[in-house]
Amino acid sequence: IESRHHDIDILPTPQGYLLTLVDPDTRSDRVFALRWTPEFGAVPEAVVTTWDGADATYALAMLAPPLATALEPQAREVVFVIDTSGSMAGASLEQDAAALRQGLGFLDESDWFNLVEFNSDANLLFEESLPATPLNRDRADRFIAGLAADGGTEMQPALDLALGLPPRDELRQIVFITDGSVGNERELLLRIGERLGDSRLFTVSIGSAPNAWFMRKAALVGRGSHTHIGRPEDVAPEMAALWARIEHPALQNVCIDWGMEAEFYPEIVPDLYAGEPLWLYARLPRAPREVMVCGELDGRYWETTTPVAPGGGSEAIATLWARHKVEALEDGRLFGADAEEVRRQALDIALEFGLLTRYTALVAVDRTPARPADA
Repeated sequence: IESRHHDIDILPTPQGYLLTLVDPDTRSDRVFALRWTPEFGAVPEAVVTTWDGADATYALAMLAPPLATALEPQAREVVFVIDTSGSMAGASLEQDAAALRQGLGFLDESDWFNLVEFNSDANLLFEESLPATPLNRDRADRFIAGLAADGGTEMQPALDLALGLPPRDELRQIVFITDGSVGNERELLLRIGERLGDSRLFTVSIGSAPNAWFMRKAALVGRGSHTHIGRPEDVAPEMAALWARIEHPALQNVCIDWGMEAEFYPEIVPDLYAGEPLWLYARLPRAPREVMVCGELDGRYWETTTPVAPGGGSEAIATLWARHKVEALEDGRLFGADAEEVRRQALDIALEFGLLTRYTALVAVDRTPARPADA
């Protein structure tokens, strides 16, 4: 358990751990970021916690992957997409070039790879992906060394090149690295959804400028994950963690059966990777007795059934579900849902669960006496 920005005390309890700030008066001038790692086993596992909300049962499911050492190596096709627009000039491009070389180092000769660089235009290193032999990696290294920052940030041609490569039997992983913003989110997300096929899209946003919302949504539609790197010194360790994670796909084409009708988020369940649990938030008419999780493990069908003990959770599970519900409603606006109907539904959820949204605000009332009581 690690707190990134605040000093904390960690107290073990029968239910887990109780975390408190060392200084309760710590200024809340930065996000409280907590990192923790479950104890992974030899096979994927699911843990389900529920809370009875009277009108419905709310459930939180954590899918924990197996240890990387328990997984069979799987040949992949990795397509690196790198932003070389003018805003990447200087240290940003140097760090991203180092990250690309680092990523190439995680490939072995059974893997295939390609590179796409984009600014106002997009260019491929190879017409089609090639094996990650020392010779081909040397060609990639020379290509990376020749990258120069110039021009604008046109993402669609780069995505089209990466998604349009000739199909292969290996799992295609597209790693998209940029520090730029984007305005045509709807067109790009639709494009990804239409052309993704069996590929997986991982997005990496660098610095404070990126449209982080779009990058998260692109990864969600692309059944991958999003990594945001805010500080230059974090590029190397964060990218190393990403390369190591996607090197071990643990459970693909994940499906979940709650045993009844359920409204759960995210609606598109991404793959499960070694070292990275998945979280699902559900609203059900009643408490489930068991939950079944299935998918492809080492290329074969796999499933497990998890018994669910009643209760054990808190109202926070309902709040988490509500946040994801509002986010899904907002996403619907991008794809043509009626704005007034979205507002009505989101407002109802926000008021019921006490959420801060674009339609609701939190009001602080200062009751500090401003004059003597007898005045």
